[in-house]
Amino acid sequence: MPTISGFDPDALSEGFTGRDALLRLVAESDTREDWIRKVADHSARQSDIFLELINKCPVGIYLVDDRLTIVAMNERSQEGAFRNVRPVIGRAFEDAMRILWPEPVAQEIVGSFRHTLGTGESYRSREFVRPRSDIDQVEGYEWELHRTRLPEGRLGVICYYFDSTELRETQRALVEATRRQRLLIDELNHRVKNTLSVVQSLARQTIGRNPAPVAAQRAFEGRLAALARAHDTLTRVHWEKAELAEVTEGALDSCGVADRVRTGGPTIWLDSRIAVTIAMALHELCTNTIKYGALSTPGGQVDFHWCLAEGPTPRLTLAWRELGGPAVTPPTRRGFGTRMLERALAGDLKAQVQLEFAPEGFVCTIEAEAPALFDGPAPPSPDERPWRPA
Repeated sequence: MPTISGFDPDALSEGFTGRDALLRLVAESDTREDWIRKVADHSARQSDIFLELINKCPVGIYLVDDRLTIVAMNERSQEGAFRNVRPVIGRAFEDAMRILWPEPVAQEIVGSFRHTLGTGESYRSREFVRPRSDIDQVEGYEWELHRTRLPEGRLGVICYYFDSTELRETQRALVEATRRQRLLIDELNHRVKNTLSVVQSLARQTIGRNPAPVAAQRAFEGRLAALARAHDTLTRVHWEKAELAEVTEGALDSCGVADRVRTGGPTIWLDSRIAVTIAMALHELCTNTIKYGALSTPGGQVDFHWCLAEGPTPRLTLAWRELGGPAVTPPTRRGFGTRMLERALAGDLKAQVQLEFAPEGFVCTIEAEAPALFDGPAPPSPDERPWRPA
């Protein structure tokens, strides 16, 4: 099939004007000869346009007649799938298939053409991946068949196909890269947890040889457990992001107080570094309330909720409020937990941390600019999660 050169863009509109334009040409003709000339010119321009469109089409197109002889083919087919078949126009389709594919595959393809030609049923193949005969390569195609009527009135089959080999190879490479990334992340998490176990063992040996309170050992081990739980949460999402509600639940469960802390707030996604910081902060808050605060008494409880304030710079507020515990008095010294809350949260979250030692209950309020927290879009809805019963 020849390549069309000198394509005239002005002819494009005429090429698609259809019957009305053709009738207009006839009406404007003065003589029969003029009419014939205009119709011939119009048909030639239209043929050139469609030939250009077919040759430049990004998919392969070819046509076989009712004898399964290849009668037409665009350039993409000649230079692509049929590049090793010469001559191709006028060749028996079955012979061409035997050149390109092993015999069973060739018969499979020819059988599909025969079925469409005989029944008129269209055929689509989406998972065609086979080894070629003419080259040492496995290729994949997506193709479909439609019965058509040729100009002389005979039937034929037109095939449209897309070479999906490169696309499939890219998809396989992406799947393999994702699999390897997950294996590496899982291995990293395993090594981190092993390291934490070693640190815990060393701490026990060191504390065991030196006079140190048992409470210090338990506090240290609790912090390691909270850190390990945060790593578990992040591993499930492959260290990409973690939902605040899930981080909160993990921290509360690790301290055994999930049934006594009511939580709620919109869906907030945290990047991995922020998720670990918040998990550690919640562990300190839980430890403090179990020892001295509301959860040190049977009737005490804690509310922990968060909200997002809309605006040019959205702000996330997290509020920890203790109720029903013993009367609170401000501490005489600043312990590790207090310093960690103020420094880690202020540093990692760029947040303002406010600690209130009100007599009726301790309150910790954290306010941070939302862009510093999110790894992904802001939550689509401000609806809060339902409160869990205390």
